[in-house]
Amino acid sequence: MPLIRRVSNFIFGSSCLGCGLFTEKLDPWLCPNCREELVSLGKEPYYPQEDVVCLYSMNPLTRRLVHALKYHHMPGLASYLVKQSAACRGKEVFLWFDLLKKPFLLIPIPLHSSRFRERGYNQTDKIAYALANQIEGSVFHGVSRRSFSGSQTKLSVEDRKCNVAGVFQLKKKIPKGSSTCIIIDDVYTTGATTKACSYALLQEKRVDVKVCTLLFEKQVSATLDLVADHVVEWD
Repeated sequence: MPLIRRVSNFIFGSSCLGCGLFTEKLDPWLCPNCREELVSLGKEPYYPQEDVVCLYSMNPLTRRLVHALKYHHMPGLASYLVKQSAACRGKEVFLWFDLLKKPFLLIPIPLHSSRFRERGYNQTDKIAYALANQIEGSVFHGVSRRSFSGSQTKLSVEDRKCNVAGVFQLKKKIPKGSSTCIIIDDVYTTGATTKACSYALLQEKRVDVKVCTLLFEKQVSATLDLVADHVVEWD
């Protein structure tokens, strides 16, 4: 960290990941106003498909937080976002899971090895473990990525499907007794990635597959995000 940033943090406190303001009242990521906004957003999960739940909709605040989770080496944000969402005990998403057959097997979307080396961790792993603690599931690293298909951000709906078709494969057998497989990802836009993963799971045997992601992002929003910040690349 540059010296000027250290001195600034010492005098004014750290900056809020949401609004960027320096304050001593972080929790430790957000100022009180941004945290209140996140808690409010967490009360309104999104269901783009019958078997899909997204803990938050995409807005400037949630986009910045997932950006930090993926690109600023802040893996602790995965647990933070899950805990502020309706996936916590007694809340809406928790009750949605409670209606499903148990036990749960949470399957994080795997990163290609090159991306993993860049980041040092897979953000979907972090999300899966955080969610498993809330819904009493276990994490299963039984799916591998055959090839690196590149960023999905610039692609159309049909191109996204082609981009990930056949990318995933089962490398381990699904444990006996597993009733519901829950695919975990960070952002749901068209569902192409999670559908490709679902297809790989269904090759071994008939299993009940659901999807849970942190954010839901509309396709038009994804295009605008690219224009506003070309550095961000949603996998």
